[in-house]
Amino acid sequence: MPWIFDVIVILGIIIVLVLLTVRLRFKLLNLWTDVSAKEVLFHKLLLDTTIIFYENKLLIQNEDNLAIIKKLSKYRKKKLRNLLLKERQDLFYYLNTIYDDFDEIEDTNLDVIKQTFADLQKARRLYNTKVLVYNQTISVFPTRFLAIKMNLQIKEYFG
Repeated sequence: MPWIFDVIVILGIIIVLVLLTVRLRFKLLNLWTDVSAKEVLFHKLLLDTTIIFYENKLLIQNEDNLAIIKKLSKYRKKKLRNLLLKERQDLFYYLNTIYDDFDEIEDTNLDVIKQTFADLQKARRLYNTKVLVYNQTISVFPTRFLAIKMNLQIKEYFG
């Protein structure tokens, strides 16, 4: 009779471990999905902002940022997710530099450009927050082994 009690305890422990693993797997997949969605949104907004800045170059161009606006033209038709992180960060830096030049100007023609850049900034902050949580989650002890089994990779933090 005592061996039946031992078998029931062992089966109970196995069932609890399986349920915890399934729950953890579900949590990791949700995190990965969320980060991937934010990544796609951020890169789409980065491309849209680049296109809008380039299309309105006559409004925002001055002698200081003329060379930077010329650099934007090479990014208008590229898939930005395929670029290296450094190139995407440089592109964001170019957009930020141009934005800083006309941020103080009160012109209704610039409102669309300012709103697009504000949306890009918000998407960047959200993406970086999600990536930070995701990377920390898949890097700690119990979840690391499951993340490796699920082939989940650490995502790039945009900065």
